[in-house]
Amino acid sequence: MAKELKFEDQMKKLEEIVEKLESNDVDLDDSISLYEEGLKLSKSLKEQLKKKKKKINELNKNDE
Repeated sequence: MAKELKFEDQMKKLEEIVEKLESNDVDLDDSISLYEEGLKLSKSLKEQLKKKKKKINELNKNDE
């Protein structure tokens, strides 16, 4: 799922998960599932940022 969503959509979904977890209105099993989904989203977001940073660095090198 994480790979199918755009970066901004993944960020929004992660923020929603954090809000749900912080609300304490979720039972333990759902909390664990949400936490797991959040970790997957976080990993995907980090990878995307890493790739974008690499591309920007390459573009900057080509500009010199």
